[in-house]
Amino acid sequence: MSALSLSEKDPGVRSAVRLTDAVAVLSQELERVRVLGLRVEQTICAIAVRSAIDGAVVAELQHLDALIQHIAALRDFSEQVAVECSDDARIDLEAALERVTLADVRRRLARESADQSEERWEML
Repeated sequence: MSALSLSEKDPGVRSAVRLTDAVAVLSQELERVRVLGLRVEQTICAIAVRSAIDGAVVAELQHLDALIQHIAALRDFSEQVAVECSDDARIDLEAALERVTLADVRRRLARESADQSEERWEML
């Protein structure tokens, strides 16, 4: 069962979504970020090998690897929180979504339909 999109609510009426759905969507976003991090890491490694960059610089990639592992841990944690949440627990996401500046991310977190075949990035 998927959560109702916040765009489906009546104007002026605050709508709550199931907490378990909101946390599950957050887990999906964390996985998306982890995969992007892996792509960046692979690209940097390929450039480093081709360019014969100093080994000390390449060793700094361990920070990126630690970041990717951290994201994976947060993803796993939030997936388990979604499983543990009571089905009747609800949360209003309106204020939280207002803080998300990337429209595609905000749309996915709000469970609004969008073309997911490509990533669109906004310049901040």
